[in-house]
Amino acid sequence: MAKERLYDWLGSQMSNMFYTSNSPHEVPDYIKANLKDELRHYQEEAFRRFQFMQDNSLASGISDAGFQRKQLLFNMATGSGKTMVMASLMLYLFKELNYQSFIFLVNTDAIIQKTQENMLNSQSNKYLFNPAGIFINGEHIIIQAVENFPAFKDKNTIYLKLTTIQKIHGELNTPKENGISLDSLEEEDIIILGDEAHHFNASTKKEKETEQSWENTINKMLYLRPNNKLLEFSATINMDDKNISQKYSDKIIYKYDLGEFMTDGYSKNVLRLQSSDNDDEKMKDALLLSQYRKLIARENSISYFKPIVMFKSSKIKISEQKQQDFNAIIEGLSVESLSKYMNQRKTTVSPNSTLEKVFTFFLEQDLDSVIREIQEDFEPRNILNANEKNMLSVDNAVLLNTLETINNPIRVIFAVAKLNEGWDVLNLYDIVRISEGAGITRNATDSEAQLVGRGARYFPYKHEGKRSFKRRFDNKNNDLRILETLHYHTINEKSYIANLEKSMNAVNLITASDETVTIHETKIKHSFKQTDTYKQGMLFVNESRETTPEDYSSLEKFTILKEWVVQFIGSTIEVKFQDENKQIQIERHEQPLNVDKRYFQKAIQRNPFYRFSNLKQFLPMLSSKKELMTSNKYFKGVSITVSLPRGQDVTDLSSIEKLEIIDKFLAFCEDKIRRNYKKSIGLKQFRAVTIKETLKDYVVVVPKFESGQHVTQRIESHSMKGKDWFVYTEAIMNRLEYAMVELMSNFISELQAKYKDVYLIRNDEKATRFKLTEFGGPRGFMPDFVLYLADEEFVYQVFIEPKGEDREKEDAWKQEMLEAINGADIEVIGENDHVKLMGVKFYNRTNRSKFVEELSEKINDGKPLDGKIDLLMN
Repeated sequence: MAKERLYDWLGSQMSNMFYTSNSPHEVPDYIKANLKDELRHYQEEAFRRFQFMQDNSLASGISDAGFQRKQLLFNMATGSGKTMVMASLMLYLFKELNYQSFIFLVNTDAIIQKTQENMLNSQSNKYLFNPAGIFINGEHIIIQAVENFPAFKDKNTIYLKLTTIQKIHGELNTPKENGISLDSLEEEDIIILGDEAHHFNASTKKEKETEQSWENTINKMLYLRPNNKLLEFSATINMDDKNISQKYSDKIIYKYDLGEFMTDGYSKNVLRLQSSDNDDEKMKDALLLSQYRKLIARENSISYFKPIVMFKSSKIKISEQKQQDFNAIIEGLSVESLSKYMNQRKTTVSPNSTLEKVFTFFLEQDLDSVIREIQEDFEPRNILNANEKNMLSVDNAVLLNTLETINNPIRVIFAVAKLNEGWDVLNLYDIVRISEGAGITRNATDSEAQLVGRGARYFPYKHEGKRSFKRRFDNKNNDLRILETLHYHTINEKSYIANLEKSMNAVNLITASDETVTIHETKIKHSFKQTDTYKQGMLFVNESRETTPEDYSSLEKFTILKEWVVQFIGSTIEVKFQDENKQIQIERHEQPLNVDKRYFQKAIQRNPFYRFSNLKQFLPMLSSKKELMTSNKYFKGVSITVSLPRGQDVTDLSSIEKLEIIDKFLAFCEDKIRRNYKKSIGLKQFRAVTIKETLKDYVVVVPKFESGQHVTQRIESHSMKGKDWFVYTEAIMNRLEYAMVELMSNFISELQAKYKDVYLIRNDEKATRFKLTEFGGPRGFMPDFVLYLADEEFVYQVFIEPKGEDREKEDAWKQEMLEAINGADIEVIGENDHVKLMGVKFYNRTNRSKFVEELSEKINDGKPLDGKIDLLMN
């Protein structure tokens, strides 16, 4: 039995591998090309951990540490895209490990219907794969839904059985003719994908395995064959239960909780509106707040923004009655009644709260027009009751899971508990807890916390022509923050609130009450403004240029050579045995492949990447498909050499085999083109910008989160009074960043003895917009700090970046850029003789010593700064 949890062990092992071997585990390009959206950093990390666990060269080390590879669980937050990870793993297991049979196992039919949209319906906006088709090595791959796995399989097909645990439990324990059975599953290796896997642990919770349990049925399938695997996904694995903990301690491959998800900005902010238990009052507040969001979006030219309200009841009868009450509220609205209500409510809410802003906004509008629009938007046909018997129909399930689409009219959902799982709504902005009949126990609040966490998914609307999948307005004190905020309308009852906070803490759900927002402000110090450095000093930022059509005028520009060699193994080969070890050695020889141009034309025709309209995006100077075939800039003159086993001749290849080779060559070219296409290019030439015009006073708006916030990520303000070397009055930053500032304060006096000017400049995106552009690439990089030093001869500019250990892999390109800044090929335009630019290693807690050593080497003639390197290790 392992002494530590798998995800902790994996974290340390992979961190060590990153430093020693630059990490051989990366998401393959064919997976990136075949997913509709880019994987987020944590999804890539989950994938890489699975790669690590399947790496046969590491198998003995994994086993020696007490871990296995047959059953693994991804413990990832609600809304974090577990199904996206699942989709990438399916492609990987198919391509690399030759699995074709997958069983997707869940607890409810609703998740089955959602997964059909995710995995099988290429016309759905929820589809996870490339809508143009899945292509691996030039071959079109099909995902086919099945009830039973066929005996004879197409080599380019992934077979997917979508089922509930209840259904397959019945099928396997009471087999029917031509149905799936344990006997049929014995014929092939299978992958079981268990979604919402916490439902499968009834036996574990009861401390004993029963022959007829769901868990036992899953284990029967899993252990039919040595290569079968069970990959489980859940946001809610209760590791406080000793039996669950014992079962999963060595199986949780990755842990990414709701707090991390929210801190990383992939969710809405969550604020609680605590008021009385008057349901009518909460309904009115919610509909006004929802309509306020819609109008704020309209004022900011956000063309389609439809916020959803959900009214959550404890019983179906109460829910149905509240729907009637809501309809009556909408129908009975009048200018007089609404004006009276808002004026009265305005006296009971806190100044500067969201509701105070809402009431003030509407009281300044033409209420007659406001009411007409509310009555149109919230008419009965735009309300969906999720408790009706026909809600499990396909049409209603799709309607419920497409609430974001432009042709979906629904604004309000009435529900009890049916939507807690399998509901992927992004534009839910208000959840109203109906007080009548509601419980205040911990079980009740646990359910509420899970629902709020699901509703916190971010809605990626377009603003100023750009769509974002992360929050954009956390630190801007403007109205658009309301479009990134979920409000939970609840009651202000002491014991209930205590239980609710415990429940939210249990799932690491970051929340705050609506009024608790702190605004941190910092200004450039008056003393710094009096210095010559501020008045005349310069910072240096690298130039970039837009790409031109000439940058992509030939395949050579994409590093595609005209000579290409590919290995090919046919069905019959001649082999030679080594006498000593009896190992097979395949002797090979190379021959040129000469094929008619029709092979190229056929291969191009069946690969959607080579559609002319698509190619034009990457090859802007290409005039036609004919030119692609006939010009020396493109495919004319390409020579393909085939490496064949001894005994095979290129003339023996069938037409299909020759076409497959051309397909592989085109897939190779596609990959090169995609990876080398850039919209702009950062240069190694730096230009001066004035400090006076670059630095600005700025404000950071921070919710006072009461639960779940990761301490190291919490933004705090620290007075920098008396520290003239820090140019701002306040240091507004997270704890990792401030730890670095405190570290540097230990040796500032030494630097001041060596240099006439020593200033640490905080480079905050709210203030400076001082951004570098990746050398030879398009990505932007804002180093968090610039250390400005000057003596009689030189100005030194040192770029510094604190970076948590968990982000080092994702941002490795930034570290490479910081190192490249030290190169001899860096040019400072007009200033080369007296400007030196430097970059240093990332700062974090495990890297402090190396960080100080490098600073000492670069800016203190190699002498240890204050001799404190050993001290810093403690």
